[in-house]
Amino acid sequence: MADSTGTLNACAHFTRRGRAPAPDHDANHAARESRVVAEQRRLIQWAEENDRLKTRHRSLPEFARGGEHLVFYRQSNQRYYKATLAERQKGYGIALGSFSRGATPSEYLDRQALHNRIFEDDIRLEYVLENRGFPVIVISQPGVKGSSPTQAAIDAMMLAKDFEAIAPGAYYDCEEGLLIFDLFPRNAILTEDGDVFPIDPVIQRIDADFAEFLRAQPHTINLI
Repeated sequence: MADSTGTLNACAHFTRRGRAPAPDHDANHAARESRVVAEQRRLIQWAEENDRLKTRHRSLPEFARGGEHLVFYRQSNQRYYKATLAERQKGYGIALGSFSRGATPSEYLDRQALHNRIFEDDIRLEYVLENRGFPVIVISQPGVKGSSPTQAAIDAMMLAKDFEAIAPGAYYDCEEGLLIFDLFPRNAILTEDGDVFPIDPVIQRIDADFAEFLRAQPHTINLI
């Protein structure tokens, strides 16, 4: 897991031009779009320099399509592969914002690294596909067998990790400034050992003021 997270962090760090990850929910549409375009260029550069770039366009074998990813499964290594969808949000998953919704490439990569740390997962950055000038990020995640947990079991797991529930399926860690949402039974697995294993929640860095707004307006969180 350490190597997987290290690669995600390295790519995210380069893509955001060496700056520390920070909340950016107050950016307007123009600023957000400009940041996405600049980060896409650096993402392609990092991938090329680290032998992670695939420039030949090809159709990916689709298993399922979710809100943020095209998903396919490889039996050979029992891992799910997820490709970002260029036509959804900004192309790199959801992110809550005062003006503009949608994550940038570095925010998406940071989210995967945080997921590994918080949930002890093994999400890996597999490659970047330069899809007609729009880089698609492909990650992989271990396949886990089990059933759907109850929301109460998810709530208990998040409470044990020092997150407070601020809305259904949404949790906040004030010390680290992390919001996790869209964590419903459909996005988690209950293993045979009784552990709850989140597979596709949204993780976002937010500041205290935005957290207070979301507490007061919890209905705005899960409008994906």
